[in-house]
Amino acid sequence: MSIAVARHTGLPFVPQPGPDELLGSWLLRVAQLYGLGLPTLLSRLGALQSDVTHLPHWFSIDVSTVRMDALSAATHLPRSYLAKMASSGCRPHWPEELGACEQCLMDKTDAGEPLMWNRNWMGPLATVCKIHGTWLTPVATRRLTSVRHAGAFGDAVQPVAAAPTLLDEEPARVGDALWLQALLLARTAVRLPWGRTRPSDLIRIVNAVAHELITVPTSALSAHCPSANCRAPAVRSFAFKSAAGQRAVTWLPTRLRQRQWLLARVAHVLRWAPGARTFQVSWSSASVSRLASTVGWPDGALAWVCPNAADLALRQDSLRREYGTSPSYFKARSALLASIQ
Repeated sequence: MSIAVARHTGLPFVPQPGPDELLGSWLLRVAQLYGLGLPTLLSRLGALQSDVTHLPHWFSIDVSTVRMDALSAATHLPRSYLAKMASSGCRPHWPEELGACEQCLMDKTDAGEPLMWNRNWMGPLATVCKIHGTWLTPVATRRLTSVRHAGAFGDAVQPVAAAPTLLDEEPARVGDALWLQALLLARTAVRLPWGRTRPSDLIRIVNAVAHELITVPTSALSAHCPSANCRAPAVRSFAFKSAAGQRAVTWLPTRLRQRQWLLARVAHVLRWAPGARTFQVSWSSASVSRLASTVGWPDGALAWVCPNAADLALRQDSLRREYGTSPSYFKARSALLASIQ
């Protein structure tokens, strides 16, 4: 234990964290109470990790940057409780836009309560407010980096001039997205239409379906998305810790509205049987082939997502046995792909 921690007798008062409040949000409120900047507060508490020379942005604070034992001693809150408040992080960078619920912030303002940042808003998979069941409002990550005290949370959220038409006119999509978001935050195996599925398998399935939906030709997208979203989105990989504590990697758009549009459709595919889906999912031959080549999916998952791909997967072995690796095999395989479009 460092000398600073050993000599610190604890702060005389700290505000209680709000439900699901992000650790960095609460620390900003503590610092504001004592009239200090966040780096100064953590330094005086001896709570910075010894190898941290520059404090990361408030929303990135976690056990890698802050000594939870020292913070626990100073604030009289259990270490495990503080660790759970931390963001799961996102590597190697955060998305261009994150989200926040304007209604949550307005409710706090109307009630005369301090503004708080919800940890459930953090991360590339967060699209819907689980309290109000509404789409999160896009917030540029660079605006969050400029926040120096909790009172500025409201200023960081700037309402968009016009939300994409599809998100506004299809409220059922919010329900699908919220359903998937809850599953992705689960710590144990979840129940899906095809059976129990581990969180790691669910992430892999989401990635595969998202990849196929996002690579639909622009001409096909135009009938299903607002004109502003028909341009090819900027997509990047995001690595983060899942609720189950496992490292997960996903490829998603960097802008929130595009992630909402995409993940809502992924959720629709995973939630509803092919015949019950309310928007046309026309998998290309390449998509059918790629989906059919996936391995390690739970039994029934491929048949639920794309029956044509499941049929192809079942018949590929018999085709290989019949035609071997001769040109006839590839001709027969191509004919099969063409026949199930």
